[in-house]
Amino acid sequence: MKDLDFMAHAIELAKKGRRHVQPNPMVGCVIVKKNKIIGEGWHKAYGGAHAEINAIKNCKKKFGSKKASLLIKGADVYVNLEPCSIEKNTPPCTNILIEYQIKRVICGTLDPNPSINGRGIKILKKAGIQTKIGLLKNECEELNRIFFTTQKKLRPYIILKGAQSIDGKIALKNGESNWISNSDSRKDSHHIRSRVKGILVGRETAEQDNPALTVRLSSKELGLRKNDAVPQPVKIILGSLKKSTKTKKLFAGSEKIIIGSKLPAKKIKNVEYLKYEKKDFLDRFMQDLLQRNISSILVEGGQQTLNAFIGKNLFDELVLYTAPMILGKGSKDTMSSKAPMSIKKSPRLKLIKLESFGDDIKTTYYNPNA
Repeated sequence: MKDLDFMAHAIELAKKGRRHVQPNPMVGCVIVKKNKIIGEGWHKAYGGAHAEINAIKNCKKKFGSKKASLLIKGADVYVNLEPCSIEKNTPPCTNILIEYQIKRVICGTLDPNPSINGRGIKILKKAGIQTKIGLLKNECEELNRIFFTTQKKLRPYIILKGAQSIDGKIALKNGESNWISNSDSRKDSHHIRSRVKGILVGRETAEQDNPALTVRLSSKELGLRKNDAVPQPVKIILGSLKKSTKTKKLFAGSEKIIIGSKLPAKKIKNVEYLKYEKKDFLDRFMQDLLQRNISSILVEGGQQTLNAFIGKNLFDELVLYTAPMILGKGSKDTMSSKAPMSIKKSPRLKLIKLESFGDDIKTTYYNPNA
């Protein structure tokens, strides 16, 4: 096996932490001696041991503590993200790697946090450990798009999602939209829900549709580990909303609800109200959500809410399910944000994936200009 193979394996290990480690990054680690893997691990849960520590534990489990220590000395370590160099919930991984006298550390990317970026590498080099940076860099950055966004933009990773007709309509004139997409598309959207920390809708959608805003798939359907609970995102409402018969499903569960609006007279259990003035409302709301460890958000509508984010170019990903139906003139357009002054100034997205669910077409775009 070559360096690329070991790093590719570290990336696959890192993916096992999906849905479990946010707001932390997904990280995998492989320890190699004489071209053979002697230990491997990944970051399994937020607040838990890091990938490097778990890889060392795995080596000890295989060979016993004494033999493992001898094997690890002079070994190579492959990790998709720069080893941590500060103490938070766990000791710095750089200290552990130095303690075990690792010979070489190969990492895919540096930590994007400006206060940490390159610090771990400097510490390792100072201790005499050889380092190599940038192996499968694009793949490593893609793996942790959410983490890189939160560190660089100081806000959550924002996904806009909509279901529309082939004539670009999101709902009838009276607001009816259940159901434009088919059951397979809706099932797929629950997979997206399970991978984010929060689901956001506007007040009008909350009252019109009375959504539960929950993940309604089983652990098995989500491909989770045995005994893992189905992750339920925080429910986020944009606009003044009160508990009523119109929002019965929304308030039915035990999931936390955050409402960005004016403070109401009566407080409700599990509900946090964040008060803002109109100026920079969305930007401040997003920053405050990140402060609450909500590192990724799925914006599900309705029309006004989607277009508020589009109008401010405040999104990283756009997912559209297009159904083979025509809603006609007078129905609500999916996108109705203010037109640019010229075609050159129009935001151009990057098509990432095209999929079909029955007769529905799903298109996924990245926004490189966010």
